[in-house]
Amino acid sequence: MLSRSEQKLLHALRRRKIREVEQLFLAEGVRVVEALLAAELDLRFAVAAPSLEDTERGCALAAGLEARGTLRRVGEGELAALAATESPQGVLAVAAIPSVELDDLVPGDGAVVVALDGVQDPGNFGTVVRAADAFGAFFVAALPGTVDPWNPKAVRAAAGSSFHVPLLQVGIGALVAWLRHHRFSIQGADAAGTPIEELPRPARVALVLGNEGAGIGAEARATLDALVGVPIRGGAESLNVGVAAGILLYLLTRSR
Repeated sequence: MLSRSEQKLLHALRRRKIREVEQLFLAEGVRVVEALLAAELDLRFAVAAPSLEDTERGCALAAGLEARGTLRRVGEGELAALAATESPQGVLAVAAIPSVELDDLVPGDGAVVVALDGVQDPGNFGTVVRAADAFGAFFVAALPGTVDPWNPKAVRAAAGSSFHVPLLQVGIGALVAWLRHHRFSIQGADAAGTPIEELPRPARVALVLGNEGAGIGAEARATLDALVGVPIRGGAESLNVGVAAGILLYLLTRSR
């Protein structure tokens, strides 16, 4: 059964401050918890309602969690009250946030880094992480003003990619120093930027994506070597940051 302290922890982990203090995060939904289990991260415990085992896939997940000795069973109403997102699909889990230090990362040739400056919507953040994973980004950096990478909604939107791509929370100065040391070209996504295919392709590139409304902030913009964009031929004023990230990452990595 779920203990009182575990119940309190599940509620507390909805808050960024508690996640940072405890170095724990929530994962919700079948696909995300499957990915968490497969990634062999430090899984502390999982909570499941009877509906999880309504499908063969759910039964397999429950068996995997039970084999790890981490499964707590609760009723449907209790699980819904504990979840931080809508439709938790009968399962949620608590795991340790992976520890990643910028200075421990050594990029190879053709490395691509993604930096998010003030991206505040957790769904957008998770979508960018998923694109970064799909196109082999080296890591994703969350600059100040960006949503917590381990926000439950961001983790769910990333659909397991948060467990594959290193996620760092880092200041602009430290990130730029690391990028310059490793000879990255720093390029910022902007609707008015030069079409990315018209620019020379650097050996290593950092793609900076800005806030959903205001774009890249002044401090980050001052570090850029170029502004890059995606030509828009229709009537849309701009692209969602997640969509823009996917297109730009595809173009940056397709010949690497």
